[in-house]
Amino acid sequence: PNDPNMFYNLGVISAQANENVEAEKYYKKAIELDPNYTNAYLNLAVLKLSADDAIVKEMNGLGQSAKENKKYDELKAKRQGIFKSTVPYLEKANQLDPKNESVYKTLLNVYNYLEMMDEAKALKAKFNK
Repeated sequence: PNDPNMFYNLGVISAQANENVEAEKYYKKAIELDPNYTNAYLNLAVLKLSADDAIVKEMNGLGQSAKENKKYDELKAKRQGIFKSTVPYLEKANQLDPKNESVYKTLLNVYNYLEMMDEAKALKAKFNK
């Protein structure tokens, strides 16, 4: 019950089964047991970002009516919220493993999407040292 690897693996299995609520719970438990578990932070962020595809698909399917424009704006705000929610997890993973390319690329993409250009520039400089 105190093995972070077990909870991490349960998170991976749950995510593969599209049981995202369970996966998030397991990743958070792994982090609780081992606050330095880089992959748990990364996978938690990626799990949250997985909702983005459905939102983008819905946005792309909208027309140009006032009602659809309003829906587009709502979806855009939801999307930004998802990206913002991943920042603390990705920044922690980057802090723990600053040379992890997966963490770097994901965090850089999030920074760019959120137009956090100063953070993106600093991340690039730090990663490329």
